[in-house]
Amino acid sequence: MAPAGETIDAGELFDAYHDRIHRYVLRMVKNPAEAEDLTQDTFLHAYRGRESLRDPQAVRGWLYRIATHLCLDHLRQRKPQVSIDTGEGADRMNAAVSKSPSVLEITERKETSACVQRCLDFLPDSYRAVILLHEAHSLTAPEIARLLGVTVMTVKIRLHRARRRLQRVMEYGCAISKDSRGLPVCQPKS
Repeated sequence: MAPAGETIDAGELFDAYHDRIHRYVLRMVKNPAEAEDLTQDTFLHAYRGRESLRDPQAVRGWLYRIATHLCLDHLRQRKPQVSIDTGEGADRMNAAVSKSPSVLEITERKETSACVQRCLDFLPDSYRAVILLHEAHSLTAPEIARLLGVTVMTVKIRLHRARRRLQRVMEYGCAISKDSRGLPVCQPKS
Protein backbone atom coordinates (compact mmCIF):
# COMPACT_ATOMS: atom_id res chain seq x y z
CA MET A 1 0.00 0.00 0.00
CA ALA A 2 2.93 2.34 0.30
CA PRO A 3 5.62 3.23 -2.21
CA ALA A 4 9.22 2.06 -2.38
CA GLY A 5 8.94 -1.17 -0.47
CA GLU A 6 7.03 0.25 2.49
CA THR A 7 4.00 -1.78 3.46
CA ILE A 8 0.97 -1.12 5.56
CA ASP A 9 -0.37 -4.16 7.33
CA ALA A 10 -3.98 -4.85 6.23
CA GLY A 11 -4.91 -5.99 9.75
CA GLU A 12 -3.52 -2.84 11.32
CA LEU A 13 -5.34 -0.73 8.74
CA PHE A 14 -8.59 -2.54 9.51
CA ASP A 15 -8.12 -2.18 13.26
CA ALA A 16 -7.25 1.50 13.01
CA TYR A 17 -10.09 2.57 10.71
CA HIS A 18 -12.89 -0.01 10.91
CA ASP A 19 -15.01 1.74 13.55
CA ARG A 20 -14.71 5.16 11.93
CA ILE A 21 -15.55 3.88 8.43
CA HIS A 22 -18.41 1.73 9.77
CA ARG A 23 -20.02 4.71 11.56
CA TYR A 24 -19.80 6.76 8.38
CA VAL A 25 -21.26 3.99 6.21
CA LEU A 26 -24.05 3.34 8.74
CA ARG A 27 -25.03 7.00 8.66
CA MET A 28 -25.12 6.85 4.87
CA VAL A 29 -27.17 3.68 4.39
CA LYS A 30 -29.17 3.54 7.68
CA ASN A 31 -29.13 -0.26 7.76
CA PRO A 32 -26.73 -2.08 10.12
CA ALA A 33 -26.45 -5.23 7.99
CA GLU A 34 -25.84 -3.26 4.80
CA ALA A 35 -23.39 -1.01 6.62
CA GLU A 36 -21.36 -3.98 7.83
CA ASP A 37 -21.27 -5.46 4.32
CA LEU A 38 -20.25 -2.14 2.78
CA THR A 39 -17.59 -1.60 5.45
CA GLN A 40 -16.13 -5.03 4.68
CA ASP A 41 -16.30 -4.22 0.96
CA THR A 42 -14.43 -0.98 1.63
CA PHE A 43 -11.52 -2.81 3.21
CA LEU A 44 -11.61 -5.53 0.55
CA HIS A 45 -11.43 -2.87 -2.20
CA ALA A 46 -8.63 -1.15 -0.29
CA TYR A 47 -6.66 -4.38 -0.07
CA ARG A 48 -7.19 -5.19 -3.73
CA GLY A 49 -6.28 -1.66 -4.79
CA ARG A 50 -3.46 -1.16 -2.32
CA GLU A 51 -1.03 -0.25 -5.11
CA SER A 52 -3.12 2.85 -5.88
CA LEU A 53 -2.25 4.40 -2.51
CA ARG A 54 0.76 6.53 -3.26
CA ASP A 55 0.98 8.40 0.04
CA PRO A 56 0.56 6.39 3.28
CA GLN A 57 -0.33 9.66 5.04
CA ALA A 58 -3.47 9.88 2.87
CA VAL A 59 -4.87 6.50 3.91
CA ARG A 60 -7.81 7.98 5.84
CA GLY A 61 -9.08 9.99 2.88
CA TRP A 62 -8.43 7.07 0.54
CA LEU A 63 -10.60 4.78 2.69
CA TYR A 64 -13.38 7.40 2.92
CA ARG A 65 -13.28 7.78 -0.87
CA ILE A 66 -13.70 4.03 -1.34
CA ALA A 67 -16.51 3.89 1.25
CA THR A 68 -18.29 6.90 -0.23
CA HIS A 69 -18.27 5.48 -3.75
CA LEU A 70 -19.50 2.10 -2.53
CA CYS A 71 -22.30 3.75 -0.51
CA LEU A 72 -23.41 5.99 -3.35
CA ASP A 73 -23.43 3.04 -5.78
CA HIS A 74 -25.45 1.04 -3.27
CA LEU A 75 -27.90 3.89 -2.63
CA ARG A 76 -28.46 4.44 -6.36
CA GLN A 77 -29.81 0.89 -6.53
CA ARG A 78 -32.45 1.64 -3.89
CA LYS A 79 -35.89 3.06 -4.62
CA PRO A 80 -36.05 6.85 -5.09
CA GLN A 81 -36.23 9.14 -2.06
CA VAL A 82 -39.56 10.66 -1.08
CA SER A 83 -39.75 14.46 -1.07
CA ILE A 84 -41.13 16.26 2.00
CA ASP A 85 -43.19 18.34 -0.43
CA THR A 86 -45.50 15.37 -1.11
CA GLY A 87 -48.17 14.05 1.23
CA GLU A 88 -46.30 10.75 1.60
CA GLY A 89 -43.07 12.59 2.41
CA ALA A 90 -44.78 14.78 5.01
CA ASP A 91 -46.29 11.68 6.64
CA ARG A 92 -42.87 9.98 6.72
CA MET A 93 -41.25 13.10 8.19
CA ASN A 94 -43.87 13.35 10.94
CA ALA A 95 -43.42 9.66 11.76
CA ALA A 96 -39.63 9.93 11.68
CA VAL A 97 -39.32 12.86 14.06
CA SER A 98 -41.95 11.61 16.46
CA LYS A 99 -40.58 8.14 17.14
CA SER A 100 -38.29 7.67 20.10
CA PRO A 101 -34.70 6.67 19.31
CA SER A 102 -33.54 3.20 20.25
CA VAL A 103 -30.72 2.58 22.71
CA LEU A 104 -28.44 1.81 19.76
CA GLU A 105 -29.37 5.09 18.07
CA ILE A 106 -28.69 7.06 21.25
CA THR A 107 -25.27 5.43 21.59
CA GLU A 108 -24.33 6.14 17.98
CA ARG A 109 -25.52 9.75 18.07
CA LYS A 110 -23.12 11.27 20.57
CA GLU A 111 -22.44 14.39 18.53
CA THR A 112 -25.79 14.97 16.87
CA SER A 113 -29.31 14.61 18.16
CA ALA A 114 -31.51 11.74 16.95
CA CYS A 115 -33.90 14.18 15.32
CA VAL A 116 -31.13 15.73 13.21
CA GLN A 117 -29.96 12.26 12.19
CA ARG A 118 -33.45 11.33 10.99
CA CYS A 119 -33.70 14.62 9.11
CA LEU A 120 -30.49 13.73 7.25
CA ASP A 121 -32.45 10.87 5.65
CA PHE A 122 -34.41 13.45 3.67
CA LEU A 123 -31.30 14.82 1.96
CA PRO A 124 -30.18 13.51 -1.43
CA ASP A 125 -27.34 11.00 -1.11
CA SER A 126 -24.69 13.36 -2.49
CA TYR A 127 -25.67 16.08 0.01
CA ARG A 128 -25.78 13.63 2.93
CA ALA A 129 -22.32 12.32 2.01
CA VAL A 130 -20.81 15.81 1.91
CA ILE A 131 -22.39 16.97 5.16
CA LEU A 132 -21.42 13.78 7.01
CA LEU A 133 -17.84 13.86 5.73
CA HIS A 134 -17.48 17.52 6.70
CA GLU A 135 -19.46 17.78 9.94
CA ALA A 136 -19.22 14.31 11.45
CA HIS A 137 -15.81 13.24 10.17
CA SER A 138 -14.05 16.63 10.05
CA LEU A 139 -12.79 16.39 6.49
CA THR A 140 -11.96 19.64 4.72
CA ALA A 141 -13.52 20.73 1.43
CA PRO A 142 -10.33 19.87 -0.53
CA GLU A 143 -10.22 16.41 1.09
CA ILE A 144 -13.88 15.81 0.24
CA ALA A 145 -13.32 17.04 -3.32
CA ARG A 146 -10.50 14.50 -3.78
CA LEU A 147 -12.67 11.78 -2.25
CA LEU A 148 -15.61 12.42 -4.53
CA GLY A 149 -13.64 13.38 -7.62
CA VAL A 150 -15.24 16.82 -7.87
CA THR A 151 -13.98 20.38 -7.53
CA VAL A 152 -13.66 22.16 -4.20
CA MET A 153 -16.30 24.63 -5.42
CA THR A 154 -18.72 21.74 -6.06
CA VAL A 155 -18.15 20.50 -2.51
CA LYS A 156 -18.78 23.97 -1.10
CA ILE A 157 -21.96 24.34 -3.13
CA ARG A 158 -23.21 20.90 -2.08
CA LEU A 159 -22.36 21.61 1.55
CA HIS A 160 -24.18 24.94 1.43
CA ARG A 161 -27.22 23.39 -0.24
CA ALA A 162 -27.17 20.42 2.14
CA ARG A 163 -27.18 22.73 5.15
CA ARG A 164 -30.02 24.81 3.71
CA ARG A 165 -32.09 21.74 2.88
CA LEU A 166 -31.37 20.17 6.27
CA GLN A 167 -32.50 23.39 7.95
CA ARG A 168 -35.70 23.36 5.89
CA VAL A 169 -36.43 19.75 6.84
CA MET A 170 -35.69 20.48 10.50
CA GLU A 171 -37.91 23.56 10.52
CA TYR A 172 -40.72 21.50 9.03
CA GLY A 173 -40.73 18.77 11.67
CA CYS A 174 -38.59 19.93 14.58
CA ALA A 175 -38.28 22.60 17.22
CA ILE A 176 -34.70 23.78 16.58
CA SER A 177 -32.27 25.17 19.14
CA LYS A 178 -28.50 25.23 19.57
CA ASP A 179 -26.42 23.41 22.15
CA SER A 180 -23.59 24.93 24.22
CA ARG A 181 -21.17 24.47 21.29
CA GLY A 182 -23.53 26.19 18.86
CA LEU A 183 -24.47 22.96 17.07
CA PRO A 184 -28.10 22.54 16.03
CA VAL A 185 -30.27 20.22 18.08
CA CYS A 186 -33.94 19.59 17.77
CA GLN A 187 -36.93 18.01 19.36
CA PRO A 188 -39.94 16.75 17.41
CA LYS A 189 -42.72 19.33 17.14
CA SER A 190 -45.76 18.42 19.15
